Amino acid sequence: MGITPAGRGPELLGTVGLFVALSTIATILRCYTRICIVKSFGLDDYTALAAWILFMLYSTFAISGVHNGTGQHAADIPPEVLPVGLKWWWACEPAYILTCMALKLSIGVFLLRIAVVRTHKIIIWTVIIVTETYSTFFFFLFVLQCRPSAYFWTRYTGGSGTCIDPKITVQAFYGYSAISCIADWTVGILPAFMVWNLQMNRRTKLSVAAILAVGCIASTATIIRIPFISGMADINDFLYSTMDVAIWSTVEVGIGIVASAAATLRPLFRVFFAGSKAVNGGSSAPASNHWPKSGYIRSRDANEAFALRSDIGKTGGVTTVIEGDVDMESGHMKRESHDGNANPAGWNNSDAQLRGNSSDEEPPAWRGGIVKTTGMTQTRN
Repeated sequence: MGITPAGRGPELLGTVGLFVALSTIATILRCYTRICIVKSFGLDDYTALAAWILFMLYSTFAISGVHNGTGQHAADIPPEVLPVGLKWWWACEPAYILTCMALKLSIGVFLLRIAVVRTHKIIIWTVIIVTETYSTFFFFLFVLQCRPSAYFWTRYTGGSGTCIDPKITVQAFYGYSAISCIADWTVGILPAFMVWNLQMNRRTKLSVAAILAVGCIASTATIIRIPFISGMADINDFLYSTMDVAIWSTVEVGIGIVASAAATLRPLFRVFFAGSKAVNGGSSAPASNHWPKSGYIRSRDANEAFALRSDIGKTGGVTTVIEGDVDMESGHMKRESHDGNANPAGWNNSDAQLRGNSSDEEPPAWRGGIVKTTGMTQTRN
């Protein structure tokens, strides 16, 4: 059973197809980065993967609905097909809510990993608890709005049962959209405050904050959807009146999955660009297989270290510079320590003894975000 997509159905098909492709690519890249490069697959990654699986389920229901009347006026849908289309639409809504719950939990857990200020953690936990609680309420409200649930689609073919006033569902959807917008903008703006006081250069701060704030775009789709929610009360032409709700809900979730994945891909970009420089004859060192959990490690060579320290004796000595950067997954702050010895008389220039404290190669264990560099100066008379 099924009919050829018509009316506004193809619009939903195109939207679903686009974000199925984008979210799938983004999720594959995320999994590759976390498993093969970072070698750390955390709770935020598992919940993000669950969100993608649920989105695929939602997309399957939406496509099936389009082939059974979604996007068409009730008068243009064969009577025997209309209940089938309504059944698929009903199945889409719980799948959509569960997808959003998994996605927002993933983003919240990710931000908790990098949050170091107690106030930020409280804000993130508040967002998680409020959104997950209201989403659970909305999930059960929609699923149980009719008794039995099948009456949602059998009432057009003589079925028996009762449903709550559609306006109640509409009002609950308004509340859900408002909470979703506040949550999205909160977790979109908060990262800017989280990284601003960290010891990162301005360019890195802006890039990190921008990547994490892409999720705000998803809330734009939520805002655009709000005026169309009232169409859910039109039970006489439901499959046509709710088309804009279906389209913008798809956009909201699709962008959210892509944006949350993009925030984890920095190590992949570093490997890619390092490889590109090597292929093009650049002088950059080969990419290491040992990455910090977020890829936010950078080190200075000996010359840079000496240039930054005006208090290091210029006559001779050994200087050890230990640098750490921000681990955006574990939330470690960058720290630096310097140990300078500028006493020429007590300085031993034996390469054999210096090898015990320095190496031409970078340390193999970078997971802690600490890099040790040893420099040496000597005045020749």
